[in-house]
Amino acid sequence: MQKIASSGFHLYGFTFFVDLLVVSIMYLLNQVIDVTTSAFVLFFAPVIITAWYFGLKAAVFSTVLTGLAIVYFFLPPINSLILGEEGVIQASLFLFQSFLFITPVTLLQNKSTLTKLVETPQNQEQCFDYVTKLEETKAALWQSQSWLQTIVENSPNAIYIKDLDGRYLLFNHQCETVFNVSRCQVIGKTDYDFLPDEIAEAYRCNDRQVIELGKSLEFEEFCIINSQPVTVLSLKYPLYNCEGILYGICGITTEISDCKHMEETLIKQAEELAKINRIKDDFLTTVSHELRTPLNAILGWSQVLRSGKLSDTIVAKALETIERNARSQKQLIEDILDVSQIITGKLHLQISLIDIVPIIETVINISLPSVVAKQLQLRFVHDEVKDKILGDSDRLQQVIWNLLSNAIKFTPSGGSIEINLKIEEWQKTTEQQNLACASSLLKFVVIEVKDTGIGIKPEFLPFVFDRFRQADGSTTRSYGGLGLGLAIVRHIVELHGGVIYVQSEGEAKGATFTVKLPLVNNL
Repeated sequence: MQKIASSGFHLYGFTFFVDLLVVSIMYLLNQVIDVTTSAFVLFFAPVIITAWYFGLKAAVFSTVLTGLAIVYFFLPPINSLILGEEGVIQASLFLFQSFLFITPVTLLQNKSTLTKLVETPQNQEQCFDYVTKLEETKAALWQSQSWLQTIVENSPNAIYIKDLDGRYLLFNHQCETVFNVSRCQVIGKTDYDFLPDEIAEAYRCNDRQVIELGKSLEFEEFCIINSQPVTVLSLKYPLYNCEGILYGICGITTEISDCKHMEETLIKQAEELAKINRIKDDFLTTVSHELRTPLNAILGWSQVLRSGKLSDTIVAKALETIERNARSQKQLIEDILDVSQIITGKLHLQISLIDIVPIIETVINISLPSVVAKQLQLRFVHDEVKDKILGDSDRLQQVIWNLLSNAIKFTPSGGSIEINLKIEEWQKTTEQQNLACASSLLKFVVIEVKDTGIGIKPEFLPFVFDRFRQADGSTTRSYGGLGLGLAIVRHIVELHGGVIYVQSEGEAKGATFTVKLPLVNNL
């Protein structure tokens, strides 16, 4: 039977009740027999019972109550608390013997209660379950921590944690690679301790925004990797403890330099495509205008001829105008077809050995009427050229004619044009060049077409040979043409293994186009 646990009021109340019950029984027995001589030992019953069930304090309380009851009701003089010599001895023996009983009984009861608590199967099972759950929780916590540490250390992203003052609390392996510093040099320190001040200040400013707003933010930041500035994307978010108090921030940084470079490249390509589309739109507008202008002249003069009764002078003028505009339209169409062949890779050369001087002279003779009409001075200066060129005579004639017709077109009346032809030699300097060429010198024929015309703006010089590009692309420009001639010229020259370039000191200062073609002796 287990020890009764109760409040102080119940404890002493039960003790008083037991004492009262025993004393009452003894009082009734005393009316029949003298309990002081035969059954006085029964008075120890309430003391022993209260000691066993209620503990030491209750037993002492029971001893005092029982002793008072014995003195008052059973020891002479009866019904008085005054004792004689014999009564004092009996009362003292009772108290002494009661305390002798109380001590071992109390100790035995405490030991029995403790043994029962320890040996109770239910308590053992609960203790075992608690220890088992504690071990399982410990193992799960260790496993989670191991997983987290493995993920953080092997992440391709730089992961770090800072406190509110910017001191690093965590710094993973990728951070060491990105920032080129070991974690032992960083933990407990701030960005100012190992980064340039401007970068550290930028990082700290972004950190403050996260701390002040209390939410995750994304930033494009810069850092130095292998002495090279790179762009990184940093996601930073606040960290709170179990009480909801902000104690730091975590950052996850990814290098995006390649993505930024690709983005910038795509933007440039988009801008270039938009620019090309705009140029093509302008070109289509120019084509429609250039084709319509000679066609209107042809149709107009054809209607005049159909009216009849015209003088010979008007008829001759009409036919000359129709022929000139038809040739102009034919040239425009041929230029468009040539560009189409260049784009599709179908422009081919009819190669043969040719002399360059007769080709230039033929182009000059064809252009003489235009030169005379504008009162221009045209000179052809050339050295004696005995070596031949391996190329297409018709295409080279097209090259010379385009350059000369441009010079005539853009040179005002009274100006001058000069065509220079000469041979240039170049000493070979590399072993590859010696193996590729039979002779020790490389020879080139150089053709220069100089004019005193309107010149070329410096900002337009890099685009002179581009397709669909003209210095003045509007339909109201002073000079006609599609802007294809020089692009065709460059392609033909490059097909012959040569180069072409232009020089001009600016507007109204003329221009010089130079063509270099390899001679046969280089082969």
